[in-house]
Amino acid sequence: MPTDTQKNLAQIQNWMQSVLVSPEFDSANTADFVNDSSRLSAERHLRIYRQSYIARLRDCMKNQFSALAFALGEDLFQMFADQYLEAYPSGSYTLNDLGKNFAAHLQETRPDAGSAEKESWIDFMIELANFEYSLSIIFDEHADEKIVLADDSTTDESLKLIPVFHLFRHTYPVCRYYLDVVNKNEPELPFEETSFCTVSRYNFRLNLLEINPAQYFFLEKLRDGESVAEAKDQTVYKFGFDAKDFENVWQMWRKNFIAADFLRVESVGAD
Repeated sequence: MPTDTQKNLAQIQNWMQSVLVSPEFDSANTADFVNDSSRLSAERHLRIYRQSYIARLRDCMKNQFSALAFALGEDLFQMFADQYLEAYPSGSYTLNDLGKNFAAHLQETRPDAGSAEKESWIDFMIELANFEYSLSIIFDEHADEKIVLADDSTTDESLKLIPVFHLFRHTYPVCRYYLDVVNKNEPELPFEETSFCTVSRYNFRLNLLEINPAQYFFLEKLRDGESVAEAKDQTVYKFGFDAKDFENVWQMWRKNFIAADFLRVESVGAD
């Protein structure tokens, strides 16, 4: 049986987590868990560690949601982040998934929750938070990248999507806004506008490309296993394109998709 000063591991972990993330820091029983040193008291040791830990979590949140931090501004983002960290304390050995529930938290705590009319800027922030967290997940996605990228000489019959490829549809121009922030263009908050984009990863580099509705539909078909010919036929039918005119459109799409590094050469003997 552990004594009052010899706590078991579970007790230490629970206590440590509570003092690290709680906004009301109670140092009353610090000496039961942390020893004094020749230079600092147990309480001072803990305060230093607590400040460093919180600062690290804040930095991680800001790095994971850099565009959202820009959109909200430093102070407001920090307030939302601190509230989130209190509601969803880190429970993982890695901080990579620290922001997993951030978008859900923003939805749960939106200031217009009780109003009949919703604030559109909040919807944009939630979409942006979801998108930025998705980027971090996609970057770490496990996949075999021993592939050959397509080039201008690759036939349509041999074209396939690379393993790490995702499509996004938003009610705001989320991808455009994100890229503007990354490129330091200091964008204004956008108005509602349905938007589409691709996010792919090759050689551990993310590529983002804004696309139009027809391209989104076409790439959906490719993602679902259709051949290029089948996807083209369905796109022509869906959007009422002239089949001959669409061949010229397809050549432009093909060039842009190859340049975006998300088309590969189908392996010999692949299913």
